[in-house]
Amino acid sequence: MNSSRKGRNQISASIEDHPFTDYWDVFVLKHQHPWNIAFHLLGIFVFYGLLSIAWFTQNPWLLVLLPLAQLVGLAGHYWFERSHIDLQDCIFSWRASYCLGKLLLRVLIGKYQDDIDRNHKILTQYNLENLVLKENG
Repeated sequence: MNSSRKGRNQISASIEDHPFTDYWDVFVLKHQHPWNIAFHLLGIFVFYGLLSIAWFTQNPWLLVLLPLAQLVGLAGHYWFERSHIDLQDCIFSWRASYCLGKLLLRVLIGKYQDDIDRNHKILTQYNLENLVLKENG
């Protein structure tokens, strides 16, 4: 495995190497199962719902419940899609927050499945090329 792809850019235990350098592409391959995607979207709504309710009610104690949003997303991974979960992304990272926002937008405009299909095609081609290289070299 390429050392630059270990750890934070790992997709799953079954995908040892991949051609992706943009984290969005890695994120897409970690979030393919429809129920996992639904749980992540629910987590987004829980997060912003709690923030909104805390703001309007002026009750800062509601912010203690914000980790529920992450737990909803983790439940999606646990029950439906056993992809690699990076601890830093799970707790908080700007790249994960960006990707969750992009996930929401791409689902709303109906383009997220296109992202999954495109990345599968790229990964399949990459694996075929590596297989040919191993057989010839």
